[in-house]
Amino acid sequence: MTDKFFTKTIEHFKSFPEVDAIILGGSRAGDFADSDSDYDVYAFVNGDISAKKRNSALRDTCYCADLDRRHWGGHWDDCVLKSGLPLEITYWNLAATRENLQNHLQKFIPWNGYTTCICHVVFNAKVLYDPKNLFADIKNEFDMPYPDELRENIIRTNREVLDGITPSYMFQLERAIRRGDIFKTSHVLTSFAAAYFDIIFALNRLYNPGEKKLIEICKRTCDILPVDFEKNLQRLFTARDEKILPVAKDIVKNLDAVISEKC
Repeated sequence: MTDKFFTKTIEHFKSFPEVDAIILGGSRAGDFADSDSDYDVYAFVNGDISAKKRNSALRDTCYCADLDRRHWGGHWDDCVLKSGLPLEITYWNLAATRENLQNHLQKFIPWNGYTTCICHVVFNAKVLYDPKNLFADIKNEFDMPYPDELRENIIRTNREVLDGITPSYMFQLERAIRRGDIFKTSHVLTSFAAAYFDIIFALNRLYNPGEKKLIEICKRTCDILPVDFEKNLQRLFTARDEKILPVAKDIVKNLDAVISEKC
């Protein structure tokens, strides 16, 4: 059942002329939501909505709203609905979203981790508002099978940064562990996992859903998984110091086995 305060918030934003479309992403757009899942909303805007207008709308439905978060290069508002559930509203531009889809699905450009996350949002979202079909037009334009060339590029690029170039994540892990640098070790492990999951989803011709519940999602949606997939990931993030590196190498070895078989 949809939260009544969430519904009212969306109605407020529908009234803004700067809003072209609104979609719901994240776990609440799919089959992985639980009672604590937040609402991940993407508002496609044709111009800035003033902080005053946004604050006025959110004050009606939220206990608090932390506006204009721009810490990681995006633009969003973090809120807590009066029901107690978190709400995040991210502001996107339709032209920029189209360019992102074009870069990945037509130009086959890979990233180090998270390559197709925006593709996942677009193709798995629930449309809440799209009166001129502007979002639908973009979605229809890029409605295509997963490109083989993109798959190959994601696997090649991310496999290289796992353990194939200097400084690969494996190389960085070795140095960080040797120095006893726990912060660097933790940072590299996160990057290692991001590249690993980008490969897993590409192997399965699935768009990357991001960072939440990835082991569960892979087990439910991926036909191609390395040997000891879940076991080794659990070991990787619970191991300490010199015990980390053998697990990471085992993960790469098992990954190479399925790449060799399936590519």
